[in-house]
Amino acid sequence: MNLIEKLIRVDKETVEKKETKKIRSARLTKLLGEETEITIQEVSGRKHNDIMQMMFDEKGKRNISAAYDTNLMFCVNGIVEPDLKDPALLEHFNAATPKDLAAILFQAEAGTIADEIIALSGLKTEEKEIKN
Repeated sequence: MNLIEKLIRVDKETVEKKETKKIRSARLTKLLGEETEITIQEVSGRKHNDIMQMMFDEKGKRNISAAYDTNLMFCVNGIVEPDLKDPALLEHFNAATPKDLAAILFQAEAGTIADEIIALSGLKTEEKEIKN
């Protein structure tokens, strides 16, 4: 059986299903006083590119001050549980947007969570060992 025949046998829903993973949140563990996991899911390559575009100014130069906002947007798009778009949660924390809620709940941990989401999505490049 060739590759095309094998691919035709794959269920379309299986291909479209996003992979998820539970990870420990140090920040939520501290806030809640008990071990707390969040559920993340992969983001598409297109969504990854859209979010990464925030890192560049109109001249195409990298804007390092946008790194935190970029991480927050990965959280908004990649965290499944808790749902950062939940109206009750947004209201409770007085957050105007899901991005604001991500900043309130995760603070500096947003970068670590974003890295996990990117890795789960298969979009993280492996660092190659530099040989002398």
